[in-house]
Amino acid sequence: MPLVILRYKPGCMPGEAVQKLAQALPAIVAEALDIPENKDARLTPGEVEVWVEESHKFDSNPKDLQIVVFAHDYPERRPNLEVRKNAILGGVGAFLSDYDYNASWFVWVLLSQSAYGENPRS
Repeated sequence: MPLVILRYKPGCMPGEAVQKLAQALPAIVAEALDIPENKDARLTPGEVEVWVEESHKFDSNPKDLQIVVFAHDYPERRPNLEVRKNAILGGVGAFLSDYDYNASWFVWVLLSQSAYGENPRS
């Protein structure tokens, strides 16, 4: 279950656009990070969590939008990580092209060993 942290500078985009981007990110990230050849690494938009945060006035040199993706380090993601990152860049860029913002932004995909578990509802 990847975790996406979407940080933004207040005033760089209207809140409605930030909210729509947060809603679009699960599909963008799932498509980029899915591994069809590994049944344990299949990924759907419903498995991608997005946390939205405002940048703080004490932050140093933040971009207008900062998108950090934490995902499990499956071996199949390593050789083409740049391609996967570029797919997320492209999806976010396409989203932003629908708006008239000249925002500075980045995407940073971090793969790490991880273990995820959740408490199922009864």
